[in-house]
Amino acid sequence: MLPQLRVLSLETISKIGQEVLLQGWVNARRNLGKIVFLDLRDRSGVVQVVAGPRDLDAASVDRLKDVRPEWVVAIRGVVQERGEKQKNPELPTGRVEVIAKELAILASAEPLPLDLEDEKIGLDIHLDFLPITLRSPKWQAVFKIQAEIAESFRAYLRSDGFTEFAAPKIVGSSTEGGANVFRLKYFDREAFLAQSPQFYKQIMVGIFERVFTVGNVYRAEEHATTRHLNEYTSLDLEMGFIHDHTDIMATEIGWLRHLLNHLEQTVPAELQQWQWQRPLLPEVIPALKLREAQQLIKEDTGVDHTAEPDLEPHEERWLSEYAKAKFQSDFLFITHYPTAKRPMYTYPDEADPDYTKSFDLLFRGVEITTGGQRINNYEQLVGNIKKWGLNPDNFKFYLESFRYGMPPEGGLAVGLERLTARLLGIDNVKLATLFPRDLNRIDLQLSPPEYKQ
Repeated sequence: MLPQLRVLSLETISKIGQEVLLQGWVNARRNLGKIVFLDLRDRSGVVQVVAGPRDLDAASVDRLKDVRPEWVVAIRGVVQERGEKQKNPELPTGRVEVIAKELAILASAEPLPLDLEDEKIGLDIHLDFLPITLRSPKWQAVFKIQAEIAESFRAYLRSDGFTEFAAPKIVGSSTEGGANVFRLKYFDREAFLAQSPQFYKQIMVGIFERVFTVGNVYRAEEHATTRHLNEYTSLDLEMGFIHDHTDIMATEIGWLRHLLNHLEQTVPAELQQWQWQRPLLPEVIPALKLREAQQLIKEDTGVDHTAEPDLEPHEERWLSEYAKAKFQSDFLFITHYPTAKRPMYTYPDEADPDYTKSFDLLFRGVEITTGGQRINNYEQLVGNIKKWGLNPDNFKFYLESFRYGMPPEGGLAVGLERLTARLLGIDNVKLATLFPRDLNRIDLQLSPPEYKQ
C-alpha cells in the first residue's frame, strides 16, 4: 500500500489531518515504553514520527524493532498537531508530528563510528569521515550557505550585464608565471592545472565585455595552515571599458550588499545554526594604500614592514580590527601593491609606476579577494612578459586578444571557501571546503598517523 506521492518533512506543517508518505533518514530514535519516536530527516529538514503497535500493522511493528539512526525508511502516516506542551518552537516542524501507519525499510545502516552532534570532534577525524559528518544539520548548513553565495554571485552579475563562461582547467603555461603549479603529462607534452582562469576571462572581455566564471583552481603551495588549500573554488569576474581599479572595487561592493541580503532571504535557518552576525558593510568600503596600511601598523606596534611587498597574516588581522573600530566596517580594501610583486599583466599606476592599480579585500582578518586593472596595450604587455623573465611565445594564444584591440579592463577573484569561513566564523578554511585538498590530504590523509615516522 505504501506507494503514493512523497511529501517532504517541511510540507507536513500545511497537511494537518492528511495522510502523507515520508521518505528519509532516521536522525534519532527514542523509546518510551512501547512507543517509538523517530526524527526523520530529508532534504527539507526534520519531522517527528510517532510509531506504536496500536497504529502500525504487524509487519511494520516487526521492522521497527531494527530501525536505528541513519537507516533509510519510508513511512505512511497521518499528520496531527502536537499538544501545546509538546510543541517545539526551535524546529520548523515543531508544532506537528506524524502518526505512523506503515513503515518500510529502504536501506539499513551500520552503527555510526562517531556522534554527529559532538562538536569536539578533531579536524582530521571530521575530514576522514566527511561522508558521515556532513550529514549533521550544522555542517549541511555550511554548504547550503556556500551554494547560495555562488548563486548570489551569478545572479547579481547576470543582472549587471555579465555573461558566464566555463574556463579550462588544463593549460599550456603557468598563469602567474611562478613555480607553484601542478604539472601533468598531457600525451607527449607537459601541461599544468590552472592557477586561475585569468587569461581566459581576459580573452572573453574581448568578446562579451563583461564575464564571470565559477570553478576550481589549483596552487601547488606547500602550506599547512588554517587559510590555505591546494584546490579551491574561485569566483572570478572581468569587465571592460573601466576607468581604473576602483570600478572593479565598486562592483564588488554592490555584489557584497546583494549577497548579505540574499543569504538572509534564502538560508535564514542555516545562518542561525552558526549564530550569524551580519557583517558591517558601509556604503563605500574604506581603502588604504599598502604603504599607508603598513605605516599605521608601524606607528601602533613599532614593527617596520614598510618595505615589504605584502602583508603578514597578523597584519591583516590588525588592519581588520582597525577598520571595524575606525570605519565601522568588517571589510577593508588594500590597494597599490608593488609592481614587481604582482603578475605581469597588472596595470602600473601612472603617477607612481613602482606600484600597481591593484587591490586585496580583507574581511574579518583574512584576504578574500585579489583584483585590479590589467594592462590592455599589446606592446606593454609583451614588454612586461619579457621583463618578468618569461617567453612571449608561450603566451601567444593569450596575446592574440590584445593584438587586435582590447579595451581598458580589469577584474577580481574571490576565494569561495575563505569567504564562507569568514561569514560564519569558522577558523579553519578546510571546514568550509567540500572534500579539501591540501599538503596532507586527498580525501583521506596522505600519511595517516599510524604510518608517520
